[in-house]
Amino acid sequence: MNPKDTTRLWEELRHRDPDEKQEWIRQLAEQPTNGSVDVLLDVLKQESWYLRDQAARALATIGEPVVDRLIEMLEVGLWYTRSSAASALGRMGLPVAATPLVDLLRDPNRTVRDAARDALVQICGNEVGAFAVASSVKDLAERAQRFVMDGIASRDPAIAERIIAILADPGARAERRPSARAVSEDGVHWGDVVGEEEAKQGSA
Repeated sequence: MNPKDTTRLWEELRHRDPDEKQEWIRQLAEQPTNGSVDVLLDVLKQESWYLRDQAARALATIGEPVVDRLIEMLEVGLWYTRSSAASALGRMGLPVAATPLVDLLRDPNRTVRDAARDALVQICGNEVGAFAVASSVKDLAERAQRFVMDGIASRDPAIAERIIAILADPGARAERRPSARAVSEDGVHWGDVVGEEEAKQGSA
């Protein structure tokens, strides 16, 4: 699909009524091309919550081919783009997204962090996903680990208990430690959670 076709798709999407937009987005996801995926990802950058939600649902049905690009979007753009990318990854439920989503809990925006927590709960829908989430928090400082687990427990206590059980298993290993980040808009600072020394070590 050439750039002109992509532009046409996006223009048509913008001018359709809500029901038509929903159907159009579904069609873009049914037979995805590079151009249609570009359009769906671009929708995540738009102000319309409805369009972002529909695009996130559609991208989730595409699965692995768009995972890397969605993970990249967790670190860029406006807060609602990061939140929508997290939602799409959560709907996919792929374990590979566990560590990037745990890292997203450092985001300065509360809505983004909430979307990350929701996505982590969705990833824990099976044992492989639960193990991936546990592995992603295994090496965090105790307070940071509690910060993550409290967010998950507030959504699904049973899943939190499952992760805690995995964390108690010596076979559960972490992939990497997240780095420090600036103060959030609601006063939460990753350094306050993990401790300033831990935050410095994590960013080294």
